[in-house]
This record gives sequence, C-alpha cells and structure tokens, in this order.
Amino acid sequence: MCVLLLIGAAIPSTARTKIPPVLAACSAFAPDGTSAMATITGETLELTVAHLSGQNSKLTLPLKHRAQQSQLDDPAARWRVYNCSLFFDSTSGLVAVGITTESEPPQRLQVAVADKTAKWLSDFDVQPRKELGSTTNLAGFLKDTDSVVVIRSWNSSESESIAVLLFSAHGEQGPTQSPVRVLSEDLLPFYADPHNNRLWVFHCTVISAPSAQQPFCPIDETNLAGQQSLTAKFDPSRSGLKRTDLWELPHTFAAPDRNTVLIAGSDTVWRVDMDTQRLTRFALPHDHFLKWNLEHDGTNSPDGAVFGFLLGQYRIAFPYIVDNYVSQGDDVVVLQINPLQLLGVMKRDGVKYTRGLSIDHRSGKTTVLAYRQDHWERHDFPDIQP
Repeated sequence: MCVLLLIGAAIPSTARTKIPPVLAACSAFAPDGTSAMATITGETLELTVAHLSGQNSKLTLPLKHRAQQSQLDDPAARWRVYNCSLFFDSTSGLVAVGITTESEPPQRLQVAVADKTAKWLSDFDVQPRKELGSTTNLAGFLKDTDSVVVIRSWNSSESESIAVLLFSAHGEQGPTQSPVRVLSEDLLPFYADPHNNRLWVFHCTVISAPSAQQPFCPIDETNLAGQQSLTAKFDPSRSGLKRTDLWELPHTFAAPDRNTVLIAGSDTVWRVDMDTQRLTRFALPHDHFLKWNLEHDGTNSPDGAVFGFLLGQYRIAFPYIVDNYVSQGDDVVVLQINPLQLLGVMKRDGVKYTRGLSIDHRSGKTTVLAYRQDHWERHDFPDIQP
C-alpha cells in the first residue's frame, strides 16, 4: 500500500487534469489590421484581440448551452457540436461573436459583443423557431452602424422564409425590423451580407438529369435590411458559358462590395459583377478522379482585394463504391479578386481539421489566419506582380 501511495504522490496534478478540447474556432480581421480569435470549449468562450501594437487582450464568457460529456469524449463528434462566427464593425472598434449549437435541434444562438479595450458589452440569447429545419446565425454588423445582424430562416409549405433581426451592441433588439422575405422555392442557397447591406438569393433547382441538363441558377440581389427594395438580377444563361461551366448548387460565398459576389463550388470560382452583368470564371487545378472536394467557409479581406475558402479533400476508400468517401482534411485556397487569379494554396499536410479562416491584405501581402488541428496558424502570401 505504501508503494501505491508513493507512486500516486509522484504524479503531478496537471497530469491528472484533462485540458478541455477546442470544439469550435473563428477569427476575423478588422479594417485597421487588428485581428481577433475565438475558441470554444465545453464550457467557455475565449476571445483574444491582437492589437497592432503587439499587445493582446483576452476575454472569457461561460457558454449558455453546454455540450454533453458524451460529445466531448468523442473526438469524431467534437467539431460538430458548435459553430462559431466572428465579425468586426466598420470602425474596427467592436467585435461580435456568434455561437450556434449544431448537434441537436432546435438550433440555439448565443451572441457576445465586446470592444477592442477588452470589455464585454453584451451577452444574449436569440430564441430559435420551432419549425423543422429552422436556423439562426450571426451574420455581422450592418453597414456603417453598430447594429448586429442575426439571420433566421425556416421552411414551410414548400417555401423558405428569411427574417433579419437587428440588435444593438448592448443586446437590445431594435424596435423596427425588416419584413420577412418569403421565397417561392424551398431550401434555396442564400448569402446574407450585412457589411454591404445585401441579400443574395440563388434560385437553384437540381433535377434528376446529367449536369449539362440542369436548370440555370439565376441570382437575385436586394437590400438585407430596411424597407427599400432595390433588386438586381443576374441570369447566367446569358453568359455564353456551357451549363457544365456554371454553378449547380453553391454554398460558399463572399462579397467584396455591394455589386459583386464570389461563388466557389465544383473546383471552380466565379465572380459575378451585377452592375455590368459580367461573369468571370476561374478553374482550380484538378486532381485524381477518385477524389471529391467540398468548398466551405468563404471569406474575403476587409479591403475587398482577396477571397479565400476551405477546400475539403475527400478521397474514395476501398472498396471503391459510390459515396464511400473519407475526409483527408482542408486546404486553404487564396485568390486575388480582380483580376481573378490564384495567389496560393495552404496545403493540409496531414492536418485533419481547419477552422476559423480569416484573411487580411495590406502592404503587398495577404495574411491567412486559421485554427489548424489544435493551434492558430498565420501564413503570408505575396501579391502577384503585374
């Protein structure tokens, strides 16, 4: 018994204490170059603001909706418990973090707003709707304001409804809200862009037919918030491209300005200029035929010069049958927006998980910030010389 006691006493207390696993991560760059990183464990949100002076400010908050222990104990399920989003306002003075529960319906959203001096201004819940398939997500700060935009969408009667909720930086919901938009089709891809006060809706319908026979997928553009209803349309069938050279059912978007949207899907990136009705297409390098990519988490730099996204790599496993794909991790793809061309690819190199992608562009280089596997990484790409 004495031997056992001596062995137990020799084990440091830290060795018996499990470090809480990171369940989600998100980051963003402010227009002035300040960056912020958030990580979520089973109980806590930790926010770090990296100032241009080199000093870091750290804040923590308890989670309102905690993960179950069974989810924490399963490494394969940890990254599916929460989703995290982070945004700066246009003055670079406020930062908002959104935490959504992803594992069990109804989806729940916690929003926290802080200023750059490391002070929490608000921490509040946004109540979910009860409809099946309803989602509620933080979308960012409304253009040139300190109002936080939350997007709520739900499906009913073969149509989709989109509601825009506005909250002050202190968590009070605005007295007047934008009208609910009811779309005639169900489960349409859409992109809410508060930075430019735009809502982009993609009228995509996939039928049981080869790719060349799929219906075209036109775009509607309108105001995200406010009563004004300025709407522009883009019909890709007039682009002169073949149907197989266009998007089918995209889910990865970013918008550098109020008239331009970027779309990624099927190893291709498209830039749509709504004012000139011009479409630019860029094809990414292809790989082995027993491989499938999944684009996600699109973002652009605050100055609107660079677009990036995560390119999920899936390789078919033995036996080679349909839908037997295994994740190989995410590459980070970085492109110059105008002209549209590749700046570089940050390879996964054995890294299984990449989250929290954000991009900054200044002084002739592009900086990528992402949480890879278990730590934050920064990587620089030089600008393409003319």
